Amino acid sequence: MTSPQRLLFLAGLARSGTTALLHVMNAHPEVVIGMERYKRVVSGGIDRLGPELFEKERFFDFSDGLTNQDPEEAARWGVDYVALEAKWDQATYVGDKMTTVRFDRVHERLPEARFVFIVRDIDQVASSWDRRAQDAADQHWPERSDAKASVERWNQSLKRIRRAVRDHPDLATVVEYGRFFGDPGATSLRAVLDALGLPWEPGVAAEFDRVHREYVEKVVGRDRTLSPELRAFVDELADRRLWAAVERLAV
Repeated sequence: MTSPQRLLFLAGLARSGTTALLHVMNAHPEVVIGMERYKRVVSGGIDRLGPELFEKERFFDFSDGLTNQDPEEAARWGVDYVALEAKWDQATYVGDKMTTVRFDRVHERLPEARFVFIVRDIDQVASSWDRRAQDAADQHWPERSDAKASVERWNQSLKRIRRAVRDHPDLATVVEYGRFFGDPGATSLRAVLDALGLPWEPGVAAEFDRVHREYVEKVVGRDRTLSPELRAFVDELADRRLWAAVERLAV
């Protein structure tokens, strides 16, 4: 790798707050994280993941077809690739966001890469998956990815995250969605920055305040009542003991 930056990945199951975490981390002047820049590599071609993909010229060349989140699409989610490119040379960390937890495979390819994982309670995840799956107008979410589908993926992601932290505690940090975004003092965010050796910055504080307000106004108190059938399904299959174990690992 010709650039001096370290690699950093933000990872978590879809609908667990990965995009909001991305916004907060990208507000730091020393961090450049893509919006699922190498989505198709992570999901179906991990052997192609190498350090050369995180060289500046290569990273911003979207002719490769390795993501469906090109700069125009990423802008819909509030990610500005022009701004990211402008601060690349001063960055300490560069990397990508992923909604598939692939720590072991990525670690094989990029053994020094750091990870920040975000986890969320299954009731909230299942409700969010189901709401999107039932929305016929939502062209970005497959109907098959409903509440029932979320449970197996949730269990799997927690197993992988727990193993990553157990085997490589120096490379993996975990945050819990509600604790992270719901704390006006940003305690978890400060712990993440400390773990990465990054200073607290005004831009990060401002972006965190924005995301925290949005969390309080739009997330807290939202009705996530599952139908009796889904409630029984989630209660039977969700590994809440594993959830408790991973939640205890969160900073």
